[in-house]
Amino acid sequence: MDGIGAFTTLFIEVGTAAAALWIAMLRMHPRRTVPLRHYLFLGLLEPVVAYGALDLGLQRTGAADAALLDGLQSAMVLVMGVVFIKEAVTRRSVASVLVATVGAALLTGAHFTLGGSIGDALVLLGALGASASVIVVSRLAAEASALELTAYQFGFGFLFTIPMMAVVWGTGSEKAPDATQLPYAAAAMAIGLVGFALGYLAYNYAVSHVAVGVAGMALNLIPLFGVVVAVLWLGEDLSTPKVIGGALILVGAFLFPYDADTESSKDSGNPAASEVAISEETHV
Repeated sequence: MDGIGAFTTLFIEVGTAAAALWIAMLRMHPRRTVPLRHYLFLGLLEPVVAYGALDLGLQRTGAADAALLDGLQSAMVLVMGVVFIKEAVTRRSVASVLVATVGAALLTGAHFTLGGSIGDALVLLGALGASASVIVVSRLAAEASALELTAYQFGFGFLFTIPMMAVVWGTGSEKAPDATQLPYAAAAMAIGLVGFALGYLAYNYAVSHVAVGVAGMALNLIPLFGVVVAVLWLGEDLSTPKVIGGALILVGAFLFPYDADTESSKDSGNPAASEVAISEETHV
């Protein structure tokens, strides 16, 4: 991002991912069964709102505040699963997500001094968009393959970024890459292929096979992987709060009731089961 700008980087990444996914999907001659408006909504949520709002927010708030807000995604997914798809949640699920979320906050160096700025609001909007996309994918996965879901998600996402980049480049906020910035563009393309296309394809496939709560819990592993890579590859220092934060993430992941959450996911897909009252002794 230091070389070509945050939005230009996102534009290249999303475009590369969309191209790769569509090439792969068209080779399989699929028959679309999901209305386009559903895919359009998914692409708007993520990558557009999730990454676009995050990039804007980072320009207007501190990195620690942004890390804290973005680290709330697993909790947001859990709440949205209960509200929108009636997924049952146990006390153990809630406790494990809270432990892992605190761990993510410690790991990223976040602090509780949010001032309610527009930057904080934008970062929170980005986290909400990413969390909501998990719920949408979990519903659409019953009708479409992970490849189709991801291809349309990034296809519409790329279409949304075109007018955004017209504004960014037109106002001079960022410059279009030139020949001297090809290494940066190549790096963005690599991230788009591996991190976006392959990463989201794998994640969307997983979301279609596990409960929403499990998919949300996995989001807490992202900062843990990031810190491990930063320490091993970039030689960054490993502080005590980071060690404690990483340990809490692993404890939360270990405590999460995967078997129970999978069963609740199956019940949530059953209209009759969704209407059954949840026992106060075992659920919240």
